[in-house]
Amino acid sequence: MSHNIPLGLSDVQFVLLGLVIDTEKSGTELRQILRDDFGWDTSTSSFYTYFERLGKEGFCTIKTTKAGKKFKATAKGKKAYKSKFDFMKQFTAKK
Repeated sequence: MSHNIPLGLSDVQFVLLGLVIDTEKSGTELRQILRDDFGWDTSTSSFYTYFERLGKEGFCTIKTTKAGKKFKATAKGKKAYKSKFDFMKQFTAKK
């Protein structure tokens, strides 16, 4: 088993990035998914703070529109997501 733990994404960042890995989504849309599908009703300020950090680290783009902010994973974000996903997958793979 590899002990090369990927650095770069916290577990929360990993989940949030996974929601925008394939398509751009608005903050409102993302908060609704988190609340309705996962039971996570995070505060607005906490939610946007997580995405601001992802943006500053180059893992996602943040586009401000009249309707609000939209988020999408960058190539760097997709690579970091895949690295962490592959690392975690080894612990759930059936042997």
